Amino acid sequence: MTSEGKTEAAARRRLWYGRFRTAAFLSTIAALIWTLIIVLPFEPFSYLPPIIVGGGPGIWFVLAYVLFVVTGIGGFGAISGILTTVELHEGRTVDGRLMWPALVLMCVGTAGSCILLGVAGAVGGYASTFQGSSTGAIHDLLAPYVNPITTLVIIAVIGAALAVLSMVRARWPGP
Repeated sequence: MTSEGKTEAAARRRLWYGRFRTAAFLSTIAALIWTLIIVLPFEPFSYLPPIIVGGGPGIWFVLAYVLFVVTGIGGFGAISGILTTVELHEGRTVDGRLMWPALVLMCVGTAGSCILLGVAGAVGGYASTFQGSSTGAIHDLLAPYVNPITTLVIIAVIGAALAVLSMVRARWPGP
């Protein structure tokens, strides 16, 4: 095989680390936008700092932000780094049949759960901080978010498990 043919084959083989790196990059952009939304001093964004400081359900909003940064940027970045080692340095090929659903499930699960958690925190925090709603009323506002958030987290975990399985299979190919 010519060196050009080897380069093309290597380029096809190393697709996945770039895709996960792109997901980490897009998550970084989304986190930057989220940060701006938190600190912008005009309405409706000016309601967010008191909601965050007020604690209670506003903590859901903060937790969503932190989880998005950790899983969206850190998680995709870490998988991209591991894939770089597996694909580029070790020359192994990961299973694309597992990596496509892994990437999609991780993106949907991470973004969806963090968005819903953030919205729930903002809604509950607004009711608590600005409307003085009772604990029971706030519970009733937040309860409909719990199962969808849980489902989306499970989806993200399944995606991460598929990515790990694909990398393990590349590391230790079967007979």
